[in-house]
Amino acid sequence: MNNDDVLDIAMTAYWQADPADVSVNAICQMAGISKPSLYREFGSEDGLTCAVLDRYAARVLSEIFAILQGEKGLRESLEALIDFASDDPRMETGCLFYKMRAGKHRLGPQTRARVEEIDAAAQAAYAAFLQSRRDAGDWQGGLPIAVAAKYLGEQIALAITQRASDEDKARIREMLGLALSVLERP
Repeated sequence: MNNDDVLDIAMTAYWQADPADVSVNAICQMAGISKPSLYREFGSEDGLTCAVLDRYAARVLSEIFAILQGEKGLRESLEALIDFASDDPRMETGCLFYKMRAGKHRLGPQTRARVEEIDAAAQAAYAAFLQSRRDAGDWQGGLPIAVAAKYLGEQIALAITQRASDEDKARIREMLGLALSVLERP
């Protein structure tokens, strides 16, 4: 059994559907492995789901973190986030993390805890981004940073969720641009 292959197969399956709708049996069949082999390697379905989420975070969510931690100004960073949410071809079926976050009550305790950790890290990254922009004089927003960070993260989540609903990409881009324009007002 190749762990990387199993994780890639499971990540794709969870990402294209709702993770709660994808059975371990289906993943085993797609990967051509036995259920005992999967459990031996990942411990449980929860262990597999958590490992998939970690892989997704490293491969996909890391790009959002890179935008937020980059050296670009407010406008350029917001445009990069808009590009990611509205144009990244991987987001056609939505975001696996947002799917897991929305359905976390159906996840195992290990994965649920990991979803919470990633969500907290994302909020901290949005807040640090806005604080850095405020410190640089690039953002004079009157909103408290925590509120603006939550708003920014939720607008990105909404745009990506709309992609999964087959909304028009140009319209998503336009609406997200409008939503994020409040961050550019003094």
